[in-house]
Amino acid sequence: MRHLRGYKELISLLSRRLSTSEQPLTTAAVTHKQNELFDQEKRRQLDMVKRIEKITVHHVGQSNDCKLAMNKDLSTPYHVAMHFNETYMKRSAIALVNGQPWHMLQPLTEDCELRLITMKDDEPTEANKAFWRSCSLMAGAILQSAFKTDVYIQPVRAADIPVSQGCFAYDVNLPFQWEPSQEELTSLSRLSYELAEKKLPFERIEVRPSVAMEIFKDNEYKVAELNSMDTDRLVLFRLGQFIDTSPGPLVANSGFMVPHRYSFTCVHQIDDHLKSGNQLTRFQGVALPGDFPCHYHTWNLIQDRAKTPVTTGAPPSVDS
Repeated sequence: MRHLRGYKELISLLSRRLSTSEQPLTTAAVTHKQNELFDQEKRRQLDMVKRIEKITVHHVGQSNDCKLAMNKDLSTPYHVAMHFNETYMKRSAIALVNGQPWHMLQPLTEDCELRLITMKDDEPTEANKAFWRSCSLMAGAILQSAFKTDVYIQPVRAADIPVSQGCFAYDVNLPFQWEPSQEELTSLSRLSYELAEKKLPFERIEVRPSVAMEIFKDNEYKVAELNSMDTDRLVLFRLGQFIDTSPGPLVANSGFMVPHRYSFTCVHQIDDHLKSGNQLTRFQGVALPGDFPCHYHTWNLIQDRAKTPVTTGAPPSVDS
């Protein structure tokens, strides 16, 4: 068996193997700019809360049924979990607020009924959806940082793949052709371990379309995505330094994706929905939540199933 390279060795390997043309933009520069704008907007929104108003949050569940006085536009479901014990804080993936799926770090805006949902909940559908969305966004974060930062890697989108397919995927526009070896694919998977161990929060903000457009203006795929949305508010998430949109809530933090149970299984080409004749690179993977211990033999079978290329999940074609 070949020795598996770590993060720095993977970067070195890719640097030797991949040649690129001179790029007007770099991943490092674009990422820095995006995060500055994200931080500015986050501070601006916090500064808008001039006085603290109280709301009543009725927590319902098999235990700890109670009413809590929380702070409007500041308190989140995670703060509710803090009123109980560490188990609630660690295992609550999302919340249901007045019956609607709610991110654990999303501020509460009015009197409400709230239920905390774990991955082993009796009704885990919304938690499962949030988990798969989070796996996809984490894949984008890994890919943004995996290659040399002096070229421009354009994240495209988390592919909309049905849960029944048994995998998640993230599409990227690479400025080079790359067919990774199994060793390189395994090294990519190992990059997830650090994110999982750090338990980084999936930060969430709602912004005006103009703010989102400014954040993503250097990414033509995101600009096209934003232009296709008919809404006056957009939700953005950030994991580490990676910022993206999401169609629904994510889990609370990257700790829900545990080391050795998050794996890139397949890399293949799909048609570019924006540029006729171009191809995007799709990175497929599979993961299991930490609440579900799994024997390595069973895990290998799950990974094998996720190796079949899935080409669905792309938006309608639009020629540039």
